[in-house]
Amino acid sequence: MTPENEQIKVKIIDTSQRIQEVLLLLLSDNQDLRDKLKAESEQRAKETAGLRDRLEQETRDLRSQLDREISERTVEGDHLKHLIEENAKAGDAGMNELKDLLEREQNERIEQAGDIHNYFNNENEARKKNLDDVNEWIRAENEKRQKEAEELRERMEREKRELQEFIDKDNKAMADRIAQENAERQKKEEEMKDRLKQAQEASENGTIQLYKKMQAENCAREQEIADLKERLNREKAELAERMEKEKQEIKDKLEKENQELRDKLSGQKELLKTNIDGNHNTTTKRLNELAEKLANQIKNGSTQWNDLANRLSAESSLLKSLMSKPLSIFFDAYRNEDIDNGGEEYLTFTGTRTNLGNGMNAKSGIFTAPSDGTYMFTIHICTHDMRKGLLSMRCNGNELASFYDQNHDSNHKNSMASQSVIADLSTGDKIQIYMYTHTGLMDKKSNFFTHFCGIFLRPKGFLENLEAEPVSNGH
Repeated sequence: MTPENEQIKVKIIDTSQRIQEVLLLLLSDNQDLRDKLKAESEQRAKETAGLRDRLEQETRDLRSQLDREISERTVEGDHLKHLIEENAKAGDAGMNELKDLLEREQNERIEQAGDIHNYFNNENEARKKNLDDVNEWIRAENEKRQKEAEELRERMEREKRELQEFIDKDNKAMADRIAQENAERQKKEEEMKDRLKQAQEASENGTIQLYKKMQAENCAREQEIADLKERLNREKAELAERMEKEKQEIKDKLEKENQELRDKLSGQKELLKTNIDGNHNTTTKRLNELAEKLANQIKNGSTQWNDLANRLSAESSLLKSLMSKPLSIFFDAYRNEDIDNGGEEYLTFTGTRTNLGNGMNAKSGIFTAPSDGTYMFTIHICTHDMRKGLLSMRCNGNELASFYDQNHDSNHKNSMASQSVIADLSTGDKIQIYMYTHTGLMDKKSNFFTHFCGIFLRPKGFLENLEAEPVSNGH
């Protein structure tokens, strides 16, 4: 092998090593970019956790402030109650009425505080859910970026293999060509040796021409290597520019969403603070009005208390008189929630549409007779899917009547069932609806299927002293 061929081989090997170094550099840059993306994802997660901790702290502060306000309202109510009890020593039923009024106001304040407390809890759960959604989105974005980085790495590996295959193929072709050229040169050298004795000058001219040809081929190889190097540099620059652009877009998007979340949390905080201040001012104003009203009542003297006592006594007598008459007691209790699998328990109700005489307690499901006499009770239900309906009406624990709905088309459909009873009750007797095992009732927020109704037909001994008129059948 001639020195020129050795130089060409050395240049080819050196070019291959440089190409491999460029590929390794590209892989290193890709790994650095993946590490940066991972660090940015961890930073986003850390910032999200900080926002969540801050929101939870603000919620705890608001809840503590609400608890303090409830305690203050309770203390003020107790103070007013104490004043009422002191003034009640010289008073009468009118003072008791004001006392009841204040107690109702206090209960309303406590209920309002409870509603606000529930509202804060619901808002807190909503904020936590929003933060969980943000975390889930960030996790999905991180997985997406990791997937894209993995695809980029695979594409670079594939391009590296293709480039390596191209280089190997080119090297092999060049080696084959050089071997072929060496063989031809050897053949020519032998021919030249044979012809050296005959034509020394012709041999010298042939050697010069061969040298020029080798030099031209060497220049062509160097130009091809330069073209390959330029192509690698261009692709590397395009890849770096594209990855930098994607990185900036992801960063801008995350910063924008974090800012929107901060603005939203700030607005929610201002709204909650405004609501608390408004409720505090309203409560203070109502308490001041009640205190002023109480002071004016005490200032007017005992004459008004006596008049009020007489009026209350007259109204009480009138109420007792009305309570002893027919149709003066009635109620209608309803439900708006399903019972999927009830049984061996008494049925309770959501509330009452009407409850004249206050005999029905919806929460316990118990009707207590306010007066002796005859009553009529009616119960309507709708069975739940795949469930039966087996219930009974009981008086003081003793069964008055039962009703059921079972085994029609395997209870795949809903159906209505009802029962009515007329019973003589004494004051204090209790009427309840009892459910047996596997009973299912259907009720919705907007569909009130279950109703328990009762009405006072006549008091005990009503019209017994009057002469009975003959009853005619119409003939």
